[in-house]
Amino acid sequence: MFLINRNFCLLLFGQIVSQLGDKAYNIALMWWLLEKTKSPFLVSSFLVIAMLPELIFGPVAGVYIDRWNKKKILVVSDFVRGIIVLTLAILFQSELLEIWHIYVAALCISLCSALFNPTTMSVIPVIVEKDKLQQANALSQMVVGAVSIIGPLLGSSSIVLVGYIGVLIFNGISYIISGIAELFLCMTTIESQTEESVIYSLTQGFRFIRADMRVLVIVTVIAIVHVFVGSIVVIMPFLAKLLDGNGINNLGLLQSAIGGGMIIGAGYISKYVRKSVSELYLSYAIVCMGLGILALGTLQLIHIELVEIYVIVCIIIGSCIAIASVLWRTIAQLCVPAEMSGRVFSVFSTTGNISLPISIGIFGLLLNYMTPGLLFFVAGSCLMVFGVVLLYSNRKNFESIVKVR
Repeated sequence: MFLINRNFCLLLFGQIVSQLGDKAYNIALMWWLLEKTKSPFLVSSFLVIAMLPELIFGPVAGVYIDRWNKKKILVVSDFVRGIIVLTLAILFQSELLEIWHIYVAALCISLCSALFNPTTMSVIPVIVEKDKLQQANALSQMVVGAVSIIGPLLGSSSIVLVGYIGVLIFNGISYIISGIAELFLCMTTIESQTEESVIYSLTQGFRFIRADMRVLVIVTVIAIVHVFVGSIVVIMPFLAKLLDGNGINNLGLLQSAIGGGMIIGAGYISKYVRKSVSELYLSYAIVCMGLGILALGTLQLIHIELVEIYVIVCIIIGSCIAIASVLWRTIAQLCVPAEMSGRVFSVFSTTGNISLPISIGIFGLLLNYMTPGLLFFVAGSCLMVFGVVLLYSNRKNFESIVKVR
């Protein structure tokens, strides 16, 4: 028996393979750049360049997602990314790989991702029945959690066992395998023959978001939650150093705990919250997420240094992140019409992609003036307040639960 159905199983299989390859690839390339250049600036600039196309062209990509055949977008994006990475492998093996090759590859892969990622979200409602949407999003989120645990371990161990060439080949082939799996998707998507200009189509997408209160709330949630959850990315390494034991081991434990929590949260919502989807539950998840981050700060401020306690809190935070992610995706998929899905989900992706680096920059700066414990306390308090305000300022909307039939 396939997970939910055959189509979703194929999509999920491709997601697992390609995301594992991505994790190993990113770790290998950053390490290679650091070894070759000895420059943290070049490593960080690589990360920035890898994000730029998605940030700049994300909303425009949504216009073309709504116009083109979505299955073709998935397949071609994966094949192109696979060819790019395998080309890097050939250059590396021939000792011709240069830093500018890495930068050009990062730009091209990011352009493909700007098309691929929103398309994946917009395809799920096409291949999954409405009453299975939440379960499908939960399974996808479980994959993200599992990859966040396995991926870094796979990346670091692969460099040791098979070297950079092995990691590049693995990631390139993972994209190709994902594309082959997507070739077997049985789905009907209509290619739009509209003569509207790109600017007009893009404007229509923004107007739809502004006019639909539920979709507008989701955009706001994505932006604000990413800002405060981004504090975890920045502060966690500094927190890990302050705890008992080895700092790098502590960091691995805490990051794995968040990934494990995401698996638990996605599994919980898949099994126990199937009959209805409501922003009410989304606001509760945000409040609990804020409480978890607040707890990290409080534990540090009262000088608790036992890493096991922090691991438990990180599991709770990861669970809340997964629950919130599954809920907003499902609500959006139920609210957004198919002909608008590419533009709307591209705006979602772009919003998250913009918020996270802003968060990293802000909290990275604040770490020069505040302790990790105090920063976690402030970030958690702000996120918790946002969740409470979201709940009570939109109470009437939250009472309108979408019954999934």
